[in-house]
Amino acid sequence: MVKKTVGYVDLEWTCPSCNARNPGSEENCQSCGAKMPDDVEFELPAQQELDTSAETAARVAAGPDIHCPYCGARNPGNATSCSQCGGDLSEGVRRAEGKVVGALQTGPVPDVTCPHCGASNPGTATKCSSCGGNLERERPKEVPVAPRAPQKSRPLLVGILVAAFLICLLAAFFVFRGSSESVALVQDVEWVYTVQLEEFGPVTHAGWRDEVPEDALLGSCEPKEHHTQGEPAPNATEVCGTPYVKDTGTGKGEVVQDCEYHVYEEWCEYTIDAWTFVGDKIVTGHDLNPEWPALNLRANQREGPRGEEYKVVFDADGKTYVYHPGSLQDFRLFEIGSKWIVETNALGGVTSVKPAD
Repeated sequence: MVKKTVGYVDLEWTCPSCNARNPGSEENCQSCGAKMPDDVEFELPAQQELDTSAETAARVAAGPDIHCPYCGARNPGNATSCSQCGGDLSEGVRRAEGKVVGALQTGPVPDVTCPHCGASNPGTATKCSSCGGNLERERPKEVPVAPRAPQKSRPLLVGILVAAFLICLLAAFFVFRGSSESVALVQDVEWVYTVQLEEFGPVTHAGWRDEVPEDALLGSCEPKEHHTQGEPAPNATEVCGTPYVKDTGTGKGEVVQDCEYHVYEEWCEYTIDAWTFVGDKIVTGHDLNPEWPALNLRANQREGPRGEEYKVVFDADGKTYVYHPGSLQDFRLFEIGSKWIVETNALGGVTSVKPAD
């Protein structure tokens, strides 16, 4: 994330002696003449005007102002001796800098009502045009902050995990506790043999321009966001947040935007010859002698992965159970009508089988 300086604005400070508001450039109160104390902070006025002059930039670059250790007068950050008493500023108090004082407000602001006489005054006024009383300053808008996603409390998360574990444990207990055996007859057998077919030919893909294979036929390309980064880059779009103002310790506020850069690259369609899946050849039967399907491959085709599945259906006093042998050798043991001892769990799933004889 880059912090981009847009320009500068005038700040103000409130005199603790008479409560008068003063421009940030004033070192003494315009109302009572008191010096600005080093513990009084600069604030953002209700309305600001953006300043992009080189003179102001140089003033800020000199660093935060320094309060004289002898007379308390405020001096520019690059001063070495006090402009009022001539004292050495090497031991002076340098004003703080970097505090965010609010969001930039250059548009019109609502009128303000005098707390002394009730007269209406422009929102930028510091004294009442009717009675001369000090006007309360309008509080600046705060810089918008992205809301954080709510986080689950640790006790709640632990409770959820414990509950899930107990549910699994309970389910396992009932499954294994409810196992039973019964004598069953093989009622039916079934096998399914599958062979995937692959074909070699042109295939269209899409990807980043620098990832397109050299032997591919390039199609149309268009700009697409590739990634976001914190530093400027070629082919990047700058995206900046709401401008906000930071105190520079000089009576001027630095207007800053947090910016990131969306980098775009070419996203292209391209065509390349490759092997792709085009379908399955499937054969099924209800006997103990399965065989693979005839493929009859064309010149641009080849055999892909094979798959085999076996199923045995048992009948035990009118109840049906299904078992899946893991190999052809096991499958061929289940002659139609043969007797087996079938162990099942509480959910009716077959957990093991063995010959009844």
